[in-house]
Amino acid sequence: MDLKDRAEITARAVCEVLHAEPPNNVRSQVTEIIKDAMLNAVLDDGERYTKLIMHHCGADRDLAHKIAEQIRRAQTALITNLSSMR
Repeated sequence: MDLKDRAEITARAVCEVLHAEPPNNVRSQVTEIIKDAMLNAVLDDGERYTKLIMHHCGADRDLAHKIAEQIRRAQTALITNLSSMR
């Protein structure tokens, strides 16, 4: 399941809780907001994990840099995939 599907499911759940059925354009805007929030959370977590790795791998900076680079590559792939969904 991709991020867009998860965002749509979450938007439907929010509408159910609010007992509201917004027009399609409003629901798509809500879905986009949720998708952006998920993406920002992933990017923020990635940055936090990178800092944590650098801190805990202080003795082995080469390993820390390799792990951080893998995280950056994964984030770049995620952003590319999400951008292609727009």
